[in-house]
Amino acid sequence: MEYQKGKIPYTALFVLDPGKLLAAFPPKHKHIFGHHLTLKFNVKSFESVEVGKKSLLKIIARVFDENGDALLVETDRSEKKYPHITLSCVEGVRRSYSDEMITNAVLSHNIEYFKEPFEIDVIEGYFNGYEDVIS
Repeated sequence: MEYQKGKIPYTALFVLDPGKLLAAFPPKHKHIFGHHLTLKFNVKSFESVEVGKKSLLKIIARVFDENGDALLVETDRSEKKYPHITLSCVEGVRRSYSDEMITNAVLSHNIEYFKEPFEIDVIEGYFNGYEDVIS
């Protein structure tokens, strides 16, 4: 995928220990992610991004189907209607499928909410089109 020079594709909260996350929530599909929670796409300025700021993120539910697998999180920082971390997808399905999958799950009341949230350490940063920038 080509990114436009001078633009930041997205800001995010990056999972500090993806292995811990994937151990707690084994992915349902072959293509594994569990890397970040997108905050905002196509950022012109990242003045509001607190690069390097560490925090705890509460995971409150899981949604999956035959094509995707994602964790819903509790945050007011993301521009997404249903903030989430995509865990995995089947081949040929993009990570963005999680948005559609979660919307369908909300409408059909097919979400596995947890009794207690699972907390994961994250660090704020952005993707510059080539690599993650977190400090």
